Amino acid sequence: MYKVYVFGALSYVKNPAETKACYDKIGLVREEICLQAYVPYLQTDLVNNPDITPREVFDQDKHQVSISDLIIAYLGFLSFGVGMELAYAENNKIPIILMYEKGKRISRFPRGIPTVIAEIQCNDCEDTLHQLKSVLLKWKE
Repeated sequence: MYKVYVFGALSYVKNPAETKACYDKIGLVREEICLQAYVPYLQTDLVNNPDITPREVFDQDKHQVSISDLIIAYLGFLSFGVGMELAYAENNKIPIILMYEKGKRISRFPRGIPTVIAEIQCNDCEDTLHQLKSVLLKWKE
């Protein structure tokens, strides 16, 4: 079974509960098509896991990225952590799917990562799920 790591900004997002719910739904789509989902906020989110040290978050999330077969990254909000996770994925030559809302200005740097296999520009979470399922099924072939 393929291991898929999904992540995006959690700090300073406009609606953290809605963002986390969308990450959860993405995890369910992956499981629906038999991909093992790892959603980092469930393990290392500051709100849900305040006792985990910054170093433990770094070590755990870096390790999970390095053992993943595919990375799914939401780029709709600025985040140092997302940038670092993308760099680790690229360094390990792990395929990456980028997601963000239509009309958002996204830095060309992450969009130019050589291991990016798809960019999903979406209207909302449901649109993201529909497009993501299609991309994942093609990737899995």
